[in-house]
Amino acid sequence: MADSVHFPWMPFPPRFLVCTRDDIYEDENGRQWVVAKVETSRSPYGSRIETCITVHLQHMTTIPQEPTPQQPINNNSLPTMWRLESMNTYTGTDGTYWRLLDHSQMGDTLQLILDIVICEVD
Repeated sequence: MADSVHFPWMPFPPRFLVCTRDDIYEDENGRQWVVAKVETSRSPYGSRIETCITVHLQHMTTIPQEPTPQQPINNNSLPTMWRLESMNTYTGTDGTYWRLLDHSQMGDTLQLILDIVICEVD
């Protein structure tokens, strides 16, 4: 009899994330998620300019008393709350739709990666 392949159990992504501090979100289970990185890129697309924002969130068991980002993070473009609409889409309190790119675990670190593409008319 062949051995079956077993994947490590991965919980569902959080149903919602509420901002409790500039760089900290809390989910429905009281777990803390820190904004580890925000990437922004802009590219022309015809007569429009597309801006892509990618947010990397990491689940933390202990939260630093003060924000200590490795790089300056501008969270002005992030909603104060995200709500899971489907298995791969979050809605922000500002009405934006964010795509869930990744929900995985690397060692002891659980991570979420969300992105949004915003089109602006040139």
